[in-house]
Amino acid sequence: MKTRLLPLLLCIPGAALADSLLPADLGLGVTVRQSPFVGGDTSTGVAPATPDRDGFDISGLSVDFGQSETQRFYAGVGLDEWDHKRGDSPQLSDMRKLDRAINLRLGSAWKLPSGVLNAEIGKDVTAHKGTQAKVRYTFNSLSDKLVVRPYVEGQWLSSDLTDYYVGVDATEAKVGRPAYQANDSLAMKAGVKLEKPLTGKWTLVGSVDATHYDTAISDSPIVAKDTVWGGKIGLAYQWR
Repeated sequence: MKTRLLPLLLCIPGAALADSLLPADLGLGVTVRQSPFVGGDTSTGVAPATPDRDGFDISGLSVDFGQSETQRFYAGVGLDEWDHKRGDSPQLSDMRKLDRAINLRLGSAWKLPSGVLNAEIGKDVTAHKGTQAKVRYTFNSLSDKLVVRPYVEGQWLSSDLTDYYVGVDATEAKVGRPAYQANDSLAMKAGVKLEKPLTGKWTLVGSVDATHYDTAISDSPIVAKDTVWGGKIGLAYQWR
């Protein structure tokens, strides 16, 4: 994967690459997310946590290749939101093991009077080879002292992606777990992003969200929840 990305990165001017890949803030946060799987545990982990300084609401590692004060085009890489360990469910431990998906992403963002509109498409290159598209609208902050930015997001998930995570092969079927093949799916996500400047160069960063999946996912015999909650809290340091 690194070998494939190296020629692309070498073609980007050094200054632009540094500005895109080395944000002004470096931070780390603790994440919590419910598992939709039968018997799955709520997972915790760590993830980057940085304030949205430019206001374009672009998440993950990305490089700009066209921008203005109100519009930005970018390419990047990112992970699936899905837990490839199925929440460490003991009931599903006999199923095939899943690999972590890494997506190549292309997207754009537009600043509008009341917020920011983002549109993005991602293609996995390591696991299921599926495609996903997302359209998100993030509202301007509801407060001046504390950044509070609600957002809504619509997702389209290809059948390759959904069947990889929630499908059941004939060889995996048993009593109470029939074979299942998932089709394309739609999901809706809503959440709030929070930022609170602290003393000096430190910023408290947090978020909470909920994602609701349609019947292509929730009808799977290995899925117990059609809506899952998640959140993150962390600290970021402005180093430049």
